[in-house]
Formats: sequence, structure tokens, C-alpha cells
Amino acid sequence: MNRPPHAPWRAGAPRFTVGLRPIDPASWLFPDSEAHVLNWKAGLLARPQEVWRQAPDAGPAADEAAAMVCAEAGAPEGGLIAAARLVSDDLVVMTRGDDGRWLTGAIVLSAPTFFSVDHAFGRDLTALHGPVPDGEALAARIARVFDAVRPGQVLQRFNWTLQWGGARFTPDAAPLRAAAAAAPETQARAHLHVRVERQTVVKLPGIGAVLFTIRVCLDPVRAFAADEIAALAQAWRGLGPEGRSYKGWAALERHAQAVFASADL
Repeated sequence: MNRPPHAPWRAGAPRFTVGLRPIDPASWLFPDSEAHVLNWKAGLLARPQEVWRQAPDAGPAADEAAAMVCAEAGAPEGGLIAAARLVSDDLVVMTRGDDGRWLTGAIVLSAPTFFSVDHAFGRDLTALHGPVPDGEALAARIARVFDAVRPGQVLQRFNWTLQWGGARFTPDAAPLRAAAAAAPETQARAHLHVRVERQTVVKLPGIGAVLFTIRVCLDPVRAFAADEIAALAQAWRGLGPEGRSYKGWAALERHAQAVFASADL
């Protein structure tokens, strides 16, 4: 499969919008562009206390979500962790609370982009999106999408950032940012990676819960062609101060500019 498998920066700077679009359900989980990480992921899933949480009342929704993933993979049914072994994607089961809010009822999180499983578990959409620019309004729009999506539909969106190094299990951004701050610009090409989240939403037909999947694609910028780096540079420079602050890009600014300059942009 071509690398990078997705290039959302070609559409410009990150946008803090819902941005979900329907796709062919046949391309929901397969082919899996990150299947090369499955052995690594299996090792992490062997320590479920690090990556898995499930509310007592979320069992039926988690089982239905797992069955959908297993069926897609042509594998025997198992629980949510067994399903997570079949795909590179992380699996988040969103259930409705008694007050109607969408909550994280069950989660397997092997490649968190700078948040922990305990941070995400049990929280509603407003709390999850609190740090995002205009997060409360964004959470309300996402809730409406979760309400409206129909069984059989697959919705997809992308998120992206730059990252120091190629680590996938990154519940805390601080160590990566500290390493970037300590490194000279001469190391930028060796260490800068683009981290893309390919996110999907499907409705579980039986329970009515939502399965939210997150597939992390990591690619070193040094492997990009010059025109790809040019598009990345334009998108990087196009994000405003509030978005840059949320994404923590200040720690990478001098490294990004060194890579962009080295490509004779």
C-alpha cells in the first residue's frame, strides 16, 4: 500500500469541524493500511489494564461492536479486546447515558494521540472535546451526527499533526515535546513524523450505540517527496494561533521549519 495512505494536509490546515463523510461500507476496516503493527499491538493488548476500560452496563454494546469487527474480519466472535487484535484501529463504544448524553462506555486504546484511556473513559462528548477550539459547539454537532447516523452507514474523517519520533502509544505528549526541545534542528529530518488519525463512525443496529474507530498512520517526513513536503508546509503555516496552541506545535516549530527549508520551499 502506498505511503502515506492518507494526506489530509493537502486540503489545508487542520479544521476543528465534524467533517464526517459517508464512504463505501466495504472499505470500513479493510484493507488495513497499518496491519504491520498488529503483532506490536497484540503485545500491548496482553496488558489490558493499560489499554482497556468497560462500564458494567456497556457489556451488550461492547459485545455487539466486537461482533461487527469480527464479522468484518471473517473471524470467530470474541470480546472487544479480541476484536481489537484483528485491526490496527482503536475501538471506542459510545453509549447513551440516562440523561441522553453520549458517553464512552467501552474503549480499547493502543495508539492514543496524547490522551490516556482513563481520560477518555466514561466521559461525554462535551468533556472529551473541551480542550478543542470551540469544543462545546463541536461536541453538540457530533452528538447530532451520532443521533442521525443509520445502521449500515460508515462515516469517515481525518485528523493530523506532526510528532517527534515514531511512537504509537503516546498517552502523554510531554516526553515527545521535551525530546524535541532538547534536539538540534539537524535531527529534524530523522525524527519528524506525520501522525494521521483516520476516524470512522458506525451505528450498532441492535443496541443503538455507536462504534467510533481510530486508525493511526505514522510516516516519517524524510520519506516524503518534495511536493508532499510543500503541501505539508503550507498546511502547517495555515493554522491559526488557537489551533497551534491546542496541538502543541510550538515545540516542533523550529524542526518543522528546518525540514521545510531543507526541501527548498
